[in-house]
Amino acid sequence: MHSVALSSTIVSLGTIVGIYAILALGLNLKFGYTGLLDIGHVAFYLVGAYVTALLVLPPASEQAFASYILGLNWPWLPAIAVGTLAAGVVGMLVALPAIRLREDYLAIAVLGISVILQRIVQTEGWLANGPGSLRGFDQPFRTQFPLPGDTLAAAALFGFVVFVLWTGATYALARVDTGRESGGRESEFADSDSRPPAEVRSDGGDRSDSGVRPDGGVTAGRTISGPGMRGKIVDSLLALTTLGIGYGAARSARTPTGETERRALLGVGALFGLAAGIVAWLAFEWWLGLVVLAAALAVFYGVRERHVPTAGAITATVAFVAMLLTGGSSTVLLVFLGAISLFTWVFGGVAVVRRYSDLSAREFAIALGLAVAFVAAFLPLIVLGGGGGDESSSIGLLLTLGLLGAFLYGIYYLGVNWSRDSPENAGGGGDGGSVTARSVGSDAAFVRIVGVGALWLFVLRYFGMANVTPFQLGGVSAVAYNTVENLLWLVVFQGGTVTFDAAAFDFARFLLVLTLTSLAVAYYLSELTVDSPFGRVLKAIREDEDVATSLGKNSFGYKVQSMMLGSAMAGFAGGLTAIYYQSLVHTMFVPRVTFVAFLILIIGGTANNRGMILGAVIYWAFQRATADVAGFFPTAMQSSIQALRLAFIGALLIIILYYRPEGLWGEKLAVGGESE
Repeated sequence: MHSVALSSTIVSLGTIVGIYAILALGLNLKFGYTGLLDIGHVAFYLVGAYVTALLVLPPASEQAFASYILGLNWPWLPAIAVGTLAAGVVGMLVALPAIRLREDYLAIAVLGISVILQRIVQTEGWLANGPGSLRGFDQPFRTQFPLPGDTLAAAALFGFVVFVLWTGATYALARVDTGRESGGRESEFADSDSRPPAEVRSDGGDRSDSGVRPDGGVTAGRTISGPGMRGKIVDSLLALTTLGIGYGAARSARTPTGETERRALLGVGALFGLAAGIVAWLAFEWWLGLVVLAAALAVFYGVRERHVPTAGAITATVAFVAMLLTGGSSTVLLVFLGAISLFTWVFGGVAVVRRYSDLSAREFAIALGLAVAFVAAFLPLIVLGGGGGDESSSIGLLLTLGLLGAFLYGIYYLGVNWSRDSPENAGGGGDGGSVTARSVGSDAAFVRIVGVGALWLFVLRYFGMANVTPFQLGGVSAVAYNTVENLLWLVVFQGGTVTFDAAAFDFARFLLVLTLTSLAVAYYLSELTVDSPFGRVLKAIREDEDVATSLGKNSFGYKVQSMMLGSAMAGFAGGLTAIYYQSLVHTMFVPRVTFVAFLILIIGGTANNRGMILGAVIYWAFQRATADVAGFFPTAMQSSIQALRLAFIGALLIIILYYRPEGLWGEKLAVGGESE
């Protein structure tokens, strides 16, 4: 007997993170970039979800004990498109009268609209089944799972998943910054906001003014991950976990591309798009084939590093053909998805080390100590029990509460005394820069140490504590099975055995891939929007509307357009929510959802689209962590502990606003391409 692997929980959590990141991206466009205070953002989330569901549902006459309008039995893709459009139209209708008045009138109007729409859905039984849940609609491609399968549709879905995952992995590799000039750090995983501005060359490449090659220094004898044996070892691991295809394409993507090569890559993209469109046409519907063809052509034409989707196209084609020729082999599935699963761990580990390369080994050890201390605080509760009524269980509960209090005080003490009286703060001192006894650590921000501690805590939870129950149930063999399933998180093993024939890919993981793909598209479009002249006008209106108006810009029109785009994005997130839950009820769209989106925005940083993803990850990871913590306590106390999460979230918000009012990543600056 085996317990459910923690990877399934992480997959579900990732889907929720993706949906709320899209929701926050819409709010960021309205509030972060335009300055529109929309505290009724959930209204457009509701519109998108219900319009999508009502279009997908079969006629109400075919449902027992349900009444609703529409019921057109549409496919999911056009239904979500109409739901997104409907949310944008509602946003425009709300903005037209309210934006002409003071800014606080818009906040009041959208808040009122959100409450009104929720009450209408709740009370009008003819509209969407009233106070009952709206259910009975199918999820897209649900009948094809779990993969593998011996049909053309199953092979096509597998090829799509491989294409998305391989393209994402290759893109991540292509963004690696391999080297700086002498005197800097050897290498790091750079983000898109930390590169120097470049000017375009005649051959299609670019030239950096900082002296760093635009290809990151990838030349003969050098590695992507940095010079020396360490870089070669990391490169070998990355090449192994992408079967060499993604790694090779990433190296090619980092060098200037000539006109002939660019045309060849576009030709590859056109052929792949045509083939993928034909397969989708034959396996599913004719209109889906046209959508796939258009999407593939857009990807290959719009992406600057065209070697990246080429790697995905090659791998997806090989995976698709292999799945067809083998009649739906689990071995083929395990090879491709297992490799990408391992790639995420290798790449993630290297990225964390590079990101925090300025921290010393001692500081990494302190962060690990914080994680171990937090876990150790629950040992009395685990060993002695809690709340069982006997003396030992009561002692266990009291000891755990005491240890948690001591842990929180220790965090406070370290934070206050981390770099106090350091040479930088004390003016350098006369002894050459020695740190006084009152200083606990270096000048590194303590919040970064806590962040590393959170990563250590995840490792302990995922690979350590997750094996406690399997060991109790099945011993060492159960631990090995659980560890392999957590490592190969994109694969599930049916029957409780880790074998090639037992490997499968379930619908939950497919929905995660679908959601993250949608998030990537939404993020890309958001970046295009805010980096365009339109986005610069929005930020000008946010800073000083009178100045923008004096320069001939129609501030009212720009605000309405911003409101429409942000609301449409919320509607799209609502459509994904309908797919995920397969059931809608009015209590899912309370005003609190808007404030969760605002919290995500504040955590990540206003006017920074990447910050929306970071904020969503932190918020939902915190939600999951508090649920895990509550599970250690007696049943009678679990509801009270989970209720305290609102207080902890409030405290987290206050801390961020006090120490980092601009958010963890801050606003992305347009000048120079850097962020502050």
